[in-house]
Amino acid sequence: MVSDTEARNAVRQLMKRFDLINAQRLGMAYVLAEKDSSEYARLLEASEVAIATVIQPLADAQHGPVYAALDDPSADWCKAVAAILDERPIVRFDPN
Repeated sequence: MVSDTEARNAVRQLMKRFDLINAQRLGMAYVLAEKDSSEYARLLEASEVAIATVIQPLADAQHGPVYAALDDPSADWCKAVAAILDERPIVRFDPN
């Protein structure tokens, strides 16, 4: 059985991976926009505004409680993680 510290570290790494995956997804959109340099520049500006005003605040609001719980040895960090997982359903996109 893992210790509480090891479990917290595992969840922290999982959360970092989720954040990285999201950044990679947004980065892919950035690279794809490169096909048209003027459109790319316009989309990049819009993307930077969207990240600062929408994406990052949402990520902070959603993930902040988990990070805070992981840093607090007396917190119920499992409950904080479960709250994110229960917040919204996973929706599979099927274009067909």
